[in-house]
Amino acid sequence: MKLTVETKSRDKFNTLISFLRSNGYKVQVHDNPLKDEDWSMPGRAATDEEHEAHARAMENDTDEGVEASAFFDNLIKEVATWK
Repeated sequence: MKLTVETKSRDKFNTLISFLRSNGYKVQVHDNPLKDEDWSMPGRAATDEEHEAHARAMENDTDEGVEASAFFDNLIKEVATWK
């Protein structure tokens, strides 16, 4: 089972972790930015830094958009042919 906790208080976070560990729970703490596949998953909201990183990645991503557009244009033509 997995539990996700978001808090803005470091003291409360440490208290919670201590409580869980003292009661025999295995606790692993991860404070990582979202990966590409996480953007479409429901769950925790992205931080401002993650939104900025995603926006920068989209601005720098020019080649893949062109390839994807050409792929979908061809796909639409093929579907029209099948109809």
